[in-house]
Amino acid sequence: MAIFKKYLIISILVFAFCFSATPTAFANQSPSANAGADLYLISGQSIVLPGAGADSDGGTLIYAWNCTGGTLSSYNVAQPTYTAPTIIAFNNYDSFVCTLTVTDSGGLMNSDNVKIYVNYNSVFNIKTIDVKTESATNIFSNKATLNGSFTTTNSSASLAWFEYGFSSNYGEETTHQSVTGTSGSFTQNISSLFLNATYHYRLAVKDSKGNTFYGQDMVFSTDPSYYNSGYFTVSKKAINLTSGNLGWVESINANPSDILSFSISIQAKNQDLHNVIIKDALPATLLYNDNLLVNATRNYSGNPTSGINIGTIKAGEVAIVSYQVKVCPSTSFVFGTTNLTSDVTVSSDETSVQTDSITVNVNNSQVSGASTGPTSVATGLTNNLFTESFFLPMLLIIAGSWFYFSGKVYTFADWLSKYL
Repeated sequence: MAIFKKYLIISILVFAFCFSATPTAFANQSPSANAGADLYLISGQSIVLPGAGADSDGGTLIYAWNCTGGTLSSYNVAQPTYTAPTIIAFNNYDSFVCTLTVTDSGGLMNSDNVKIYVNYNSVFNIKTIDVKTESATNIFSNKATLNGSFTTTNSSASLAWFEYGFSSNYGEETTHQSVTGTSGSFTQNISSLFLNATYHYRLAVKDSKGNTFYGQDMVFSTDPSYYNSGYFTVSKKAINLTSGNLGWVESINANPSDILSFSISIQAKNQDLHNVIIKDALPATLLYNDNLLVNATRNYSGNPTSGINIGTIKAGEVAIVSYQVKVCPSTSFVFGTTNLTSDVTVSSDETSVQTDSITVNVNNSQVSGASTGPTSVATGLTNNLFTESFFLPMLLIIAGSWFYFSGKVYTFADWLSKYL
């Protein structure tokens, strides 16, 4: 038995190790590339370029150099010898860029630039902009954020943009935006990208004289799954405060002039959601009636029919937005039942729009111009405990919302019907 236990424990440990190690074995990471610091040479001078690459996956790396001027002893090694050309340009000096591209065995790549200044007496003679392309962020299946930075010495930046596409030929450009100063960071968002695609990109900066300077080529890959799958869920429910119906449902019955409460639940799944915007399209015969609550807090003065931004929802968290809606008087409806649909749309920086809807079945038993019951004088009050008490509807909205999503709403409703 002791031997059996010993082998059982060893087997479990081996299995746990294999299980924990397996996911990372297939997560290929892009290699790094380093072309070295800027160089200052004279015409015809030779120097070894201190290129280097690294791959956290331990794979074989392939090196490729490309220079805008001068010659290399080899274009396919990490550290070739570079020979500067003989300069006969204006003022007898010029600058060149050599780009090192490092590719791993999985086909992922990264690039870095080294600038070579020929016949410059000092850095103060250089009138150029040092442009650096930086890693992309907020990468999803259909969008990404491109980042870069620039510094200048004796020049002045005026415009900046990104070039991007499926290869280093790019083909797409972002909007050219004004930039000022001798240094700064530059960020732009791109969208309408393809699923599971590899994109090349680089930052471009133009100076005040019209000269354009480029950062190194870099790559990113979009998410292979559709952007609507699994990022968040939306659920819209309603209760009738006038009738005292406390069951949150997607199809609710109402009479003209009833007060309803709508509740919208947004649950973030495996990532944070930023700039979550909620907009409810109410039919013309349903009127927004205020009492807007976000996570049981009355700190929003906006109107959900125009759209409200509730900020960030952390991964795994739920945000609940509730508010009151009033059904128009009977004169706004034909005799009988009118079915109204109210659609809510929810979007964030990370996803496209998702929707959910509810149906309000309005039963109008009054014929236009006639009365079917005792004559009443309009006082602005409904004489209904649920409608007239400010605090009780708010309590029902808060408690009902949370009880619904915890599965306890029916128990709560039974308790109320027993004691009220």
